Amino acid sequence: MTKLRPLAAAAFLLGPMIYLAAEAITAAAWKSPDYSYADNWISDLGSATAGVFQGRELDSPLHVVMNSGFVVQGLLFGIATVLLSRTMSGRRTFIAVTGIVTMIGYILVGTFHGSLQAQQNGTLPLHFTGATLAIFGGNVLALVLGIHWRKSSRTRLIGLVSIVVGAIGLVSVIALFLTFDAGLPSGAIERGSVYTIVIWQFAVAIALLRDRADSHAPRVAATGASTNTASTSN
Repeated sequence: MTKLRPLAAAAFLLGPMIYLAAEAITAAAWKSPDYSYADNWISDLGSATAGVFQGRELDSPLHVVMNSGFVVQGLLFGIATVLLSRTMSGRRTFIAVTGIVTMIGYILVGTFHGSLQAQQNGTLPLHFTGATLAIFGGNVLALVLGIHWRKSSRTRLIGLVSIVVGAIGLVSVIALFLTFDAGLPSGAIERGSVYTIVIWQFAVAIALLRDRADSHAPRVAATGASTNTASTSN
């Protein structure tokens, strides 16, 4: 199982790196109007058609890059979480299923875009379903695993980080729904629910790599397994 940890770490690192690069490249390609990280939603970058949607003017010439980033992020997230579940002695099913649900969400977002055309052809609900699955799936997974890891001294730090980012992500998405028409920078609020997943992926990858470097202190091993091992050693 320890051999799976570096593979999971690689997937957790590569997914968000590709995702963030795709977002930056696609946003930089917007010329008229300029893309606003504060006011534009992330999915605006994936709109295949130009025009006004929900009061935002969309024109993303490199939408294929962003949509590819969504799909790749989703696939690697799913792979990483399934691999992670194989290293745990508890919550395996929850980790794998939630990871796959999150993966499906990202793929839906990258396949069905948020735009006026999507609203007209009836595919917009698929886009919002995907966004809901990805955002809630990723943040709930971080929060639940954080609570689980927090129980052991060996996994306490990554547990605390997971709880904080998961909670911030869930609060942000709820705030986004409640303030949708309040004139607030919805793009920034949305990022508060998406970038938390990215931060969590990086944090878990680092913890897994530390596991690899120090096999005597498996910081992301299941807490139950760690406790039993310690008791046996004593």
